[in-house]
Amino acid sequence: MMMEKAQEGQQQGAAASALVVHSQVRRIKQEEDEKVKVHETYQHHVSEMRLVLRDLGRQRSRSPLGRVVARPAAISIGGDS
Repeated sequence: MMMEKAQEGQQQGAAASALVVHSQVRRIKQEEDEKVKVHETYQHHVSEMRLVLRDLGRQRSRSPLGRVVARPAAISIGGDS
């Protein structure tokens, strides 16, 4: 019976101490959460930029043949037809 009361007291003491958080600890945790959010947002923007740059690289060819194909076809005006 005494051990049961002691265990209950310890459990209640542990629960009470878990609920009490110093204001500086809360502020530090909040700042860490904000830093994580900023980092995640930055990483998202970086990945989007990589996709855009990769697509631009695919659209522009370095070969002369690729440049010719990318140009609009010449229109013939005159007597070749």
